Amino acid sequence: MKSSLPRILVGVALTSMVTPSSWALLDIAIENVQSLSFGNFVAGTGGSVTISTSGNRNAGGGVILIPSAQGTAAQFTVSGDPDATYTIQLPGNDFVSLTGPGIDMPVNNFTSSPSGVGGQLGAGGSQDMSVGGTLSVGSDQAPGSYSGTFSVTVNYN
Repeated sequence: MKSSLPRILVGVALTSMVTPSSWALLDIAIENVQSLSFGNFVAGTGGSVTISTSGNRNAGGGVILIPSAQGTAAQFTVSGDPDATYTIQLPGNDFVSLTGPGIDMPVNNFTSSPSGVGGQLGAGGSQDMSVGGTLSVGSDQAPGSYSGTFSVTVNYN
């Protein structure tokens, strides 16, 4: 049975900018190794697409997910002094939007693992970190590719 819904595909990807900061023996640094992507979906009557820090994707409202393009959480490597603790600063709500052929789509509710209150570098001086978020999709969002950037800042405690 064929669906009567038009297949409007909206593919979005989010790349990230990172800002190192330091005040210990070694600089703390963060490297983006995988971009945040919300995958492909049908906008329908609008709603949201959420990517968790583990890479799970969920839709809200009238958004229909396309299984062939799942999306991904952003992945980072944080490095610096062995066993040092650090804090993570993610973008606040209403500061990041994806732009493309239609209206801009805001990205909010950024989350990280480890959480924003901090992480601890291992004995080798590094730790993996993942970042997810929620994309707000307008009703009848124009199909196409959307992109944007966001910053993640890490600082020693």
